[in-house]
Amino acid sequence: MHLLAHRGCTWQHPENTLAAFASALALGFTGIETDVRWSLDGEAILYHDRLSPHGQAVAALTRKELSHQAGFIVPSLSEALDAFPDAFWNIELKTPAGLPSILSTLNKVQDKTPILVSSFYHPLIQEAANTLNTYLGLLFASRPLSLNTLLEISNASPKIKTLIWDFEILDPSFIDEARRLGFAHFVYGAANEIEHEWCRKLAIEGIITDYPEWVGLGSRPCWQ
Repeated sequence: MHLLAHRGCTWQHPENTLAAFASALALGFTGIETDVRWSLDGEAILYHDRLSPHGQAVAALTRKELSHQAGFIVPSLSEALDAFPDAFWNIELKTPAGLPSILSTLNKVQDKTPILVSSFYHPLIQEAANTLNTYLGLLFASRPLSLNTLLEISNASPKIKTLIWDFEILDPSFIDEARRLGFAHFVYGAANEIEHEWCRKLAIEGIITDYPEWVGLGSRPCWQ
């Protein structure tokens, strides 16, 4: 099972920063989950929230302006991939902005760096399938009505073979059926030891987690 640190070691460093990524990999995570947005000055940046700490749209700020508001240097996608080329990356595309440039960046490194590109905005992944030969996944916060949805996905984009589920909506029978159709499964949102253990019992291919202590990688420090 791939063990991916959700935005890096966020209990030690600001999320989605190079320091957070380095700490997660040093702890033993096999990879990193991170979020890509497009800045006003035309850079693919790693930042989760739609709004800055001052309530401004991230898309309306330059990378320098956002870094100043956040209180840390917001890394670019290229910087992160260059810094950790051997990590397994789950790159979540947040919006369509800058997609051609982002896909071009990923295309340059996909042969040497393992990458799973994902999004809740599923048309972005269908577009990525036209350009990339890496792992492609769809994020789900609600369970599809039927397996017909997955059949439609397979027919439209045969390269899309990974489904990334919110733990809240895990359905073992649906997962088994989807696996028979050739889909791999990742999970995010497990929040205690029992939920992490259930993911292992379901033979999930990867888990995206904030909790190293529940995937056998030691404990987070307890702050007083």
